[in-house]
Amino acid sequence: MLPSIGDFLSNPASRARFLTQTDQFLAANPSYRGLSLDFEEIPTEAQPGYMALLAALYQDFQPRKLKLYVNAPVGDDDFDLKYIADHSDGILLMNYDQHQTGSAPGPIAAQDWYLDNLKNALKVVPKEKLICALGSYGYDWTTAMPPPVTKRRGTQPAAAVEPQVLAAEFKSTQDAWQLAADAEAQIELDPDSLNVHFAYDDNDAHVRHQVWFLDAVTILNEMRAARALGLQTFALWRLGSEDNSLWKIWDTPLHADPVKDLAQVEPGYDVDTEGEGDILRITREMQTGQRVVTMDDDDSVPMIYRSITAETMPSYPLSYTVEQTGYRPKEVALSFDDGPDPVWTPRILDILKKYNVVGTFFMIGEEAQNNVGVMQRVFREGHEIGNHTFTHPDISEISTGNVDLELNLTERLFAAKLGVQPLYFRPPYSIDQEPDTNDQAAPVDRIEKLGYVIIGDKIDTSDWDEHPRKSPQEIADSVFQQIDDMQTRSWMRGSIILLHDGGGDRSATVAALPVLIQALRDRGYRIVPVSALMDKTSAEVMPVLTPKQRWQARVDSIAFFVWAFFNHTVVGVFFVGDVLMSARLIVIGVFAVIDRLRTRKNFAGPDYNPRVAVLVPAYNEEKVIVRTIRSVMMSNYKNIRIIVIDDGSKDNTYDAAVDAYPADIASGRLTVLAKPNGGKADALNFALERTDEEVYIGIDADGVVAHDAIANLVCHFANPQIGAVAGNAKVGNRVNLWTRWQALEYITSQNFERRALDLFDVVMVVPGAIGAWRTAAVKTGGGYHTNTVAEDADLTMNLLEQGYSVIYEDRALAFTEAPVNMDGLMRQRFRWSFGILQAIFKHRGAIAKHRAMGLFALPNTLIFQILLPLFSPFIDLMFIAGVFNYIYDRHFHPEAASAASFEKLLAFFLAFLLIDFAASALAFALERKHPASKGDAWLLFHIWIQRFTYRQVFSVVLFKTLKRAIDGKPFNWDKLERTAKMSEATEKIAEGI
Repeated sequence: MLPSIGDFLSNPASRARFLTQTDQFLAANPSYRGLSLDFEEIPTEAQPGYMALLAALYQDFQPRKLKLYVNAPVGDDDFDLKYIADHSDGILLMNYDQHQTGSAPGPIAAQDWYLDNLKNALKVVPKEKLICALGSYGYDWTTAMPPPVTKRRGTQPAAAVEPQVLAAEFKSTQDAWQLAADAEAQIELDPDSLNVHFAYDDNDAHVRHQVWFLDAVTILNEMRAARALGLQTFALWRLGSEDNSLWKIWDTPLHADPVKDLAQVEPGYDVDTEGEGDILRITREMQTGQRVVTMDDDDSVPMIYRSITAETMPSYPLSYTVEQTGYRPKEVALSFDDGPDPVWTPRILDILKKYNVVGTFFMIGEEAQNNVGVMQRVFREGHEIGNHTFTHPDISEISTGNVDLELNLTERLFAAKLGVQPLYFRPPYSIDQEPDTNDQAAPVDRIEKLGYVIIGDKIDTSDWDEHPRKSPQEIADSVFQQIDDMQTRSWMRGSIILLHDGGGDRSATVAALPVLIQALRDRGYRIVPVSALMDKTSAEVMPVLTPKQRWQARVDSIAFFVWAFFNHTVVGVFFVGDVLMSARLIVIGVFAVIDRLRTRKNFAGPDYNPRVAVLVPAYNEEKVIVRTIRSVMMSNYKNIRIIVIDDGSKDNTYDAAVDAYPADIASGRLTVLAKPNGGKADALNFALERTDEEVYIGIDADGVVAHDAIANLVCHFANPQIGAVAGNAKVGNRVNLWTRWQALEYITSQNFERRALDLFDVVMVVPGAIGAWRTAAVKTGGGYHTNTVAEDADLTMNLLEQGYSVIYEDRALAFTEAPVNMDGLMRQRFRWSFGILQAIFKHRGAIAKHRAMGLFALPNTLIFQILLPLFSPFIDLMFIAGVFNYIYDRHFHPEAASAASFEKLLAFFLAFLLIDFAASALAFALERKHPASKGDAWLLFHIWIQRFTYRQVFSVVLFKTLKRAIDGKPFNWDKLERTAKMSEATEKIAEGI
C-alpha cells in the first residue's frame, strides 16, 4: 500500500530519498534543467515537512544552476507563499477552480476573485517570482430541475432553493461548445464574473445543466489585468482543453486586437462521437466558429488594459461528428489483419473451415501481391476481404496523396486478382479507425468520401503482443473481459474482434482460435461476417467489377506480375551477386597470393638475348609520340628495333617521330612506317608483315615504358610454352579524381585478376599498353583479327586456344595516359567491353578445348565483367531502397518493420564491402615497390565511392554495348584526345631521371 502524501512529507528519511532520486533523475536527463513541484491537498500537520522538502531541494539545486518552481493553489492558508517564494525560483499560482466538481455551479475564475488572489499573493511574493497560471476549460453541473414556481393569492413567494447537484463533469472548451450547439443554447459572458456561461434543460432526464467555462476571452481579460499589476509570466491549465484562439493573443495580450484576433475560432482537438459499434461514419465535418466581442468603453482605463465585457457566438466551432454503428449484443465478427501470410493464413483458414465460420481479412497489398494464391483462397472459401493499405503505414503521418496511393494500389490488386472491389477499409495500427481527434478524423472523412466503409475493432485480443506471448486461454479470456466491460462502459461497445494472420509469429493466434470460437458459441454468441453487422450481404460489400473495369483489371494484373517478378529478380540478383562477387574476391585473393609468393622456373640462360621488335601503333599522337619512343630507347634491353606505325594520322605524328630521331632511323634502330588509316589491328598487322624478330613488344603510343620492362618480359620466352606475357599497366597521368580512380582500378581489378589467372597460365587479356608476344605464334593465329575491336583480348584467347600459356609479369611496368573525364572513360570502356563480348563469343569453343580457360577464365570474364555489372545499379538501388524502406517502416509501422530482414541485407552488403576493401588492400600489398607507385596506398580511401560510381557508369556502358551488339553497327578507332600530361614521377621515368 502506498503511503499518503502526509506520511511521506512528515518522514525525513522519505524526503531524503526523494531528494536523492530527483538528483539521479536529473543527472541521467541533462536536458531537464529543474523541477516543478505540484503537491496538493497536503494535511496541515504535514506542512512543516513540505516546507523542509522545498528548502532542501532549493539548497541542493542552487549550486548546480537547476530551477525549482512550486505550484500553489489559491485560497489555501496552509500554503505559506512567502516561505515558498524564499525557497524557490518561482510560484505557479493556480488561479482557477473558484467553483469545481465538489461545489455548486458557478464561475470558475470570476474576474474580481482572480484579481484579489493576485493582489494578496503580491503582498508576500515578489513580482519576478510569481507566475500566474490561467485556466481554459469548464465544468458541466447536472442539477435537479427546479420545481415550478406557484404563487397563491395573498401569500409571499417561497424562498429560492439552491438546486441539488446530481453530478459535475470536467469539460474542455470544445466539449462546452458542442453541448451548446446540441442544446441550441446561446453562450453569454456573465457581466458580474466575466466568465462564460450557458444552461439548458434535458426534459427527458428531467435535469438542468449549468455549464461554466473559460475561453480565450477570459484569458485575455485575465492577462491584461495581471499585466496591469506588473506580472509578466503566465502558465496555462490545461493543454488540450483550451480554446485554440487564445494562442493568437497569448504572446502580446496588451497589443492584440481582440475584436479581430478572436473573431475566428478553430475547433478543439477531440471529435464528437455518437452511437455504439465498430463501423464508422462521419456525419458532420469540422467547422470554424464565429465570435463577436464588445470591449469596455471606460475612457479612464488605458486601451491596452481594457477588458472584453460581452461575447456572443453566431456559430460554434465544431469538431467532426463520428457515428459508430454495428453493435449487436449477442453477435460478433472475427477479423484478421496484416496478411495474407503464406504460413499462418492457410492454418487459420483450415480452422475457420472446420468450424464453419466466415471471417473478414484486412489485407496489406504488398503481402497480398507476394501471396496471391493465399489471397485467392481466402476469397474462394467465402470470406470477406478489406483494404489495409499497401505497405501498412501510419496514415496520419503521411500525405493525402500517399494515402490515396496506398488505397488505390491495394484496391487495384484486389480487382486484378479477385475481380471484386472490397469496400472495407481498416487503417493500420488502429490509427483513425476510431478517431479521437480532428487530425485523426480528417483522413477518415477523406477515405469515406472515396467510397470506403471504415471498420474498427472494439475487441482487441492483442494477439500480436509477444512480450509476453499470451496463451490461447488468455486470449479468449481477454475477449470476454472486454465484452463484460461493455456492460458498464458504453463507449467500449462493439462486436468486431481483432486478430492477426500476418506480421509475425502467429502461432498464438492459430492456437487460440479454436478455443475462442468454441467459447463464444458456448456462451450463446453467433459468429457472423462484418457485413451482417451492417445488414448487408458479402456481395454488397465486395461488388463484382463491371465489364469496363475488367479490362483495366487485366492490364493491372499484368503490371502487378511484372512488378513482382522484377522485385523478386532484383532481390535474387542482389543476394546471388553479393555471394558470387564476395566468393570471387576471396578465391582470386587466394590465387593471387599464391602466385605472388611462388617462384616461376627461369628457362633463360645468360646467353638468351633474342632480337626484339617494339611495335608502336599511332593515330594522331603528335603530342606524345616522341616521349614514348624516348622511354623505349632508354630501355636496358638493347637488342631491340622500334617500329612506329602511323595509321593515317591527321596531325604531324609521322614528322614528329622522324624529326626527333634521324640518327636512330639511319642506324635501323628506329623504323617509322606510314599507311592509310585502317584501325589499330590493321596497323599492327602492317608492322608484323615487316617483322622477323622472335619476340615483339606491343605498347600504346601514349605510354611510358620503365627501363627494365622489356628485359623482364623477354626472358620468359626462353620457355617454348609461353605464347605471350602481359605487362603491368599503370595510370601515368594521375591528375584528377577520374584518373586516380582508374589507377585504383588497374591495381585492384585488372592486375589483381591477372595475378590469379597467372597461377594457371591463362591470363585472358594482354594489355595494349604493354605486352610481349611470340611472333611465330601470332602469325600462326593469323595476326590481329579486324572483326573485333578488342584485338589484344582476341589475340590472347587465340594463343590460349593454340595451346600456348599466357602469363603475367608484374615487374614489367608501363605508364599509360588514362581518360581524364567520364565521357572519355565511357568511350574507352565501351570499346573494351564490346571487344571483350566479341572475343568471348568468338572463342566460346574454348570451353571444350582448354579446361582452365573454358571452365575458369572465360566464365569469370563473362559473369563478372559483363553480366553482373549490368545489374549492379539495381543491386545498389535495392540496398538503398531496403535501407529507406526499413527507416520508413520503423517510423510509420514499427511493429511490422523486420529488423531481421534489414540486418540480413546490411550484413550481406557490409560483408561485401569489407571483403572488397580487404581484397583491394591485398592487391596493393602484392604490388611491387616502384618510385612511380609512391603514395598508391592513399588511393584505397577512394575505394567505396569509386566502386559505387563505377558500377553506375559501367552499367550504362554495358547496356550500350549490348545495344550495339544487337544493332550490329561497325566500330572505328574512336580516338581519345591526348593531353600529354603525366604525373611527376612518370615524367621522371620518361626523362631518364
